[in-house]
Amino acid sequence: MVEIEVKKRLARFEMDLRLSFGGGIAILTGPNGAGKSTLLSMVAGLARPDEGSIKVNGRVFFDEHTCLPPEQRRAGFVFQENSLFPWLTVERNVLFGLKAARAVGDGRQEKNLGRWLDKLYSGLELTHLLPRAPASLSGGEAQKVALARALAPRPEILLLDEPFSALDASLRPRLRRFLKELRQEWEIPMLMVTHDHAEAYTLGDRIFELVDGRITDEMEKGKVIKMPLVSY
Repeated sequence: MVEIEVKKRLARFEMDLRLSFGGGIAILTGPNGAGKSTLLSMVAGLARPDEGSIKVNGRVFFDEHTCLPPEQRRAGFVFQENSLFPWLTVERNVLFGLKAARAVGDGRQEKNLGRWLDKLYSGLELTHLLPRAPASLSGGEAQKVALARALAPRPEILLLDEPFSALDASLRPRLRRFLKELRQEWEIPMLMVTHDHAEAYTLGDRIFELVDGRITDEMEKGKVIKMPLVSY
C-alpha cells in the first residue's frame, strides 16, 4: 500500500495532494508542469516535501520525524532520460543496482538472482545487448536497460517517468505487456507518469490526474471516482 499526503511550495503553485493505492500500477497524468515528476522525486527521496507523509507498505519514507535517504528507500526510478553510466557495459549497468542494494544491507536480491536476471533480460529483450556500451544503443534500447537496472534489486516501489517515450510504436506494446506480467507475478506498487492516455488506460489500475499540484480526477479500473479524464 502506498500512502502519500504532501505539501510543497513550487515556483507557480503550492502542491497539496493526497493519494493512495495498493499493489499494481498507478498512473499520473496531466499537463506539463503539474508536479508529476516532482511527486516521483519526493517518493524517491530526491526532493523533500515541506510537510506531510509518504509511506510504502507501512514503512515511513517521510514524515515530521523521518526522512529516509534515497538509498534506504529501495525505490527503483526510471527517468525520462536513461542516465546510464557510459563507462559500463549494459550488463554492468544492470548489476550496478544490485551492488548499491548490497551496500545498504538489502539482501533480498540474492534469492533466485540468476533466474530473476534471466527474466529481466528476456522480457526486456536485452540478452544480445549485455556486452555492449551505452553509446552503441538506440534511445529505446538504452531506456530498456535503465528499466532493467531499476528492477534488478527488486525495489519496494517502482517509479516510472514516461519510461516508454523513447521507444518506437512497435516496441511499446511488448514492454507494456512485460509490466503487466510483473504486476501479476510480483506485487510491487508502480507509480508511472505518462501523457499517453491509451497507455494510461491499458496499464493503469488507478489513474490520477494532476493539475497545478492537486488531484483533479481519479479513476479506478472500470470505475470513475471523480470525473472522466480530460485530454490535453
